[in-house]
Amino acid sequence: MGFAAINSGANLLHAIFGAQMTLILGSGVLSEATLRRVKVRRVLRGPLHASEPGLIDVELTNSDARRDVLAVSVEDDDDYEDPGHCEPVFAVRIGPRETLRLTARVVMPTRGRHDLPRAVVATRFPFGLFVKRRELPVDAEVLVYPRRVLARIGDRTTPHDGPPHGTGRRARDGEFLGLRAYRDGDELRRLHWPATARLGQPVVREHEAGTGARVRLTLRPGTAGDPAFEAEVEHAAAEAGLRLRDDGVRLELEYGDRVVVPAGSGPAQHRRVLDFLAEVG
Repeated sequence: MGFAAINSGANLLHAIFGAQMTLILGSGVLSEATLRRVKVRRVLRGPLHASEPGLIDVELTNSDARRDVLAVSVEDDDDYEDPGHCEPVFAVRIGPRETLRLTARVVMPTRGRHDLPRAVVATRFPFGLFVKRRELPVDAEVLVYPRRVLARIGDRTTPHDGPPHGTGRRARDGEFLGLRAYRDGDELRRLHWPATARLGQPVVREHEAGTGARVRLTLRPGTAGDPAFEAEVEHAAAEAGLRLRDDGVRLELEYGDRVVVPAGSGPAQHRRVLDFLAEVG
C-alpha cells in the first residue's frame, strides 16, 4: 500500500490511518453505550465461611427496551488489592429488558464483616480492540463465618441442666410418642410395619425429645487475628454444629464471664452462634 501511494502520488496511508481511527473511536462509543445499559447486582446464595468458596449470584439487567447487550463480563477490579476474590462471569447476550443470572464462587480469607471484592463490568464489544470498564458501587457488607474445621469434643462444653425429662416435642430418638402418616423425607427405618399393614398406608413412629442434654459452650476472650484465638473460634463453631445436630440438645454460648447466646436448639441456634463467632474479638 505504501509503495502504491508513493508511485501514484495519492497517499493511501492517510486513508488507512483514517479508517483505523474510525474503528478506534467507534469501538469506544459503542462500548460506552453498552456499559451504560447494564445494571449489575451481586447476592450471596448462602452462608460464607472463611477461606472456603461460597456461591454468589451475579444478576445482569439490560435496561434498554429495544437493543441487546453483547459480550459483557463482571470481574474483580485490578486497581484495588482486595483480600477476597470472586470468579469472573461472562454474558454473550442479554435481551431487551432481560435479567440474566449467573453463578460464581467467591472466597474471603478471614471471618468478620467485610465488603465483597471491588468489581467492574467490562466489555470488548464490538471489535475487541480495547477493554472498556465501569466501576460498580460497593456492595453491602457480608458476614463471613469462621473457617470450617473438623469438630473435636473437648473441655469447651459442660452439662448445664438437671436430669433428662420429657418435653412432648418430637425427635428422632427418645421415648415413644405416637404414630403418624409417612411424609416425604422420613427415614425408612422409622416405619411401623404392623400399623402400615393394618391401615394399608405407610406409618412412622415418633419419639419424644428430652431437654436433659443442655450444654454450655465456653470461649476464652481473645483478639481477632491471633492464630491461637482464631483456632479456638473455629473449633468452637465446629463443636456447636456437632452438638446441635441432635434434636434434644439445647446449647448456649459463654464468652468470658457472661452468656452471649442464650440456650437454644436446631439450625437457627447454630446460625446465632455463628453470627456471634464471626465478629468476636
